[in-house]
Amino acid sequence: MNVIVPRTCIEIPLRDEAHNREQEPCLLAAFRSVPAYVLLGDPGSGKTTAFEVEREALGENACLITARDFLALNMDSHPEWPDKTLFIDGLDEVRAGAPDARTPFDAIRNRLDALGRPRFRLSCREADWLGANDRKHLASVAPDGAVTVLRLDPLTDQDIIKILNAQPQVDDAHKFVEEAQKRGVVGLLTNPQTLELLVQAVAGGDWPKSRLDTFERACRQMVRDCNDDHRAARRESLPDQLLLN
Repeated sequence: MNVIVPRTCIEIPLRDEAHNREQEPCLLAAFRSVPAYVLLGDPGSGKTTAFEVEREALGENACLITARDFLALNMDSHPEWPDKTLFIDGLDEVRAGAPDARTPFDAIRNRLDALGRPRFRLSCREADWLGANDRKHLASVAPDGAVTVLRLDPLTDQDIIKILNAQPQVDDAHKFVEEAQKRGVVGLLTNPQTLELLVQAVAGGDWPKSRLDTFERACRQMVRDCNDDHRAARRESLPDQLLLN
């Protein structure tokens, strides 16, 4: 059973504002009126799920599409795109393996410009976001000439317990957290993907004795679930090869 928890984020200020603004976590839902924003986060942090929740909240006024499809599909076949808030998911997916990271990014900007600069949200792994340079160039195709950049927060302690309570493999959520703390893998709990992988790795309460064994088991589960687009782009396939990289 999958449980969706309300996610919070922190706004990343412009460089010249960084010393003047103290950032506090805020619900992602609070940014629904913003014309354009970028949502950054680590792999598996829940960006896609957060977009699904936000798109559903906007109903027929929004459309969720992967960055890959946004670039590949014929715009003439999607007359609804210019009139909706576009949730474009996975800039990192189209940047993966590209010789120049700017090329797919500029292709997205070109599409947004051709569509008349509609309201949009763009998600990206933080490691694949080129900071101020990307923000500046993306702002040139934003409806009001500005882009808000947000960083998705890790799961809170309350989020973790709520998610674990919904897992049939977990008999006691608090005990599960205690076992993770004992083995030094509590960091895996704050990311939705690694939390789920850890639950699968120790299904039935079968915890390895050491931190290393626990981490390796979770890693093996992770490479079996490796993102298909990343695997295809980088031509990675075998779990053992991934673990050695």
